[in-house]
Amino acid sequence: MDTSLVNFAQAIISGILLGGFFALASVGLSLIFGVQRILNVAHGAFIVLAAFVTIQFSLVATPSLHLNPLASLGLDFMLIGGLGVCVYFLLIRRIENSGFEAPLLATFGLSVFLEYIIQSGLGPIPSIDPSHGQGAQAEHQIYSSTSLIVGPLFVQEPELISFLIAIIIIPILHLFLSRTYYGKAIRATAQDWLAAEFSGIDIRKTRLLSFALGSALAGVAGGMFAFTNSVTPLLGDTYLLPIILVVIILGGVGSMIGTLIGGFVVGLLLSFSELFDSSYLFRFGFQPDVGYLITFLVFLIVLMVRPNGLFGKGVVK
Repeated sequence: MDTSLVNFAQAIISGILLGGFFALASVGLSLIFGVQRILNVAHGAFIVLAAFVTIQFSLVATPSLHLNPLASLGLDFMLIGGLGVCVYFLLIRRIENSGFEAPLLATFGLSVFLEYIIQSGLGPIPSIDPSHGQGAQAEHQIYSSTSLIVGPLFVQEPELISFLIAIIIIPILHLFLSRTYYGKAIRATAQDWLAAEFSGIDIRKTRLLSFALGSALAGVAGGMFAFTNSVTPLLGDTYLLPIILVVIILGGVGSMIGTLIGGFVVGLLLSFSELFDSSYLFRFGFQPDVGYLITFLVFLIVLMVRPNGLFGKGVVK
């Protein structure tokens, strides 16, 4: 097979797999924002916190209990979901009806606090970052260095696992929202919380459920992130959150399937931008991360043409 065709096919595979992770990382925040109109700026920090939980699990539980590090995904789901419940009761519940700015500033402060806890610890509680800011990855696992090879093409196992988790979880979440009582209650609250309350729906419960579920999904994404990336405490704000916001707005706020497709679009843009940069743009002095510039340019164009995104109508669906 011609080298250029191999590179093109490899870019498609890598972009789709990367897009699966971005969709998984974004769907929780899309759910929260679609229901509560709250931009949880701490969502990236939730993902990074879950990544370090997986890293610590691989360092402590895997050698002593002989557990596969992937088992930490369930722990991430429960711990970050529980953190979401605590954050909702202690912080969000008090300010969720006070406009857009107050929750934005509050969750920004929460993000800074969580980053400090991850990096420095709190009092007698030590830092959970074993690298002390240098970058850590899940240990005692073979996924990060294992690839499935099909002819001249290859697929990295962690990216394949993230992709499979995303295409399983997101349709299930869509079915939950469209077919179950609590899912329909969440959608009704997102469309008109006052009408939902008059209809007998406990909007406090639906808001709590959406925030906890969105946080728990961030935990699953964070666990997978630790298998393929060198994780630092500030990565949530500097890398993950901007891309997550692009995915959500491209796919449409509140649209679960739109978020999945938005993740694929961003993954393919980054993958092809990297291929194009290495082949052409690098010769003219462009930096290796020009893919992010191209991605955000496409995002701005879509935003001008379709302010609600490709599939969104501003409500959960």
